Amino acid sequence: MEGDIPEFHSVDEWLKYINMAKYSETFKAANINTLNQVAKMEENDLKAMGIKLIGHRNKMSKSIKAMKSQFHNRGLDDDEAAI
Repeated sequence: MEGDIPEFHSVDEWLKYINMAKYSETFKAANINTLNQVAKMEENDLKAMGIKLIGHRNKMSKSIKAMKSQFHNRGLDDDEAAI
């Protein structure tokens, strides 16, 4: 399907895909180690983690929304969606 994001196997892989790999340590420090955790995040969570640039938060939020949409389209809820 056009517009689909690939299936990721790690938070680092996802961050690299969206060109935000520089935040890898930020996610690790916040103990965000799984994509299921990422999929439950909102912009305020990103801000609380110290991601100050709104453009970077927006890019991450957009990707997270796409991830959630894919979970929904596959008929998975957040808890079942082990990417």
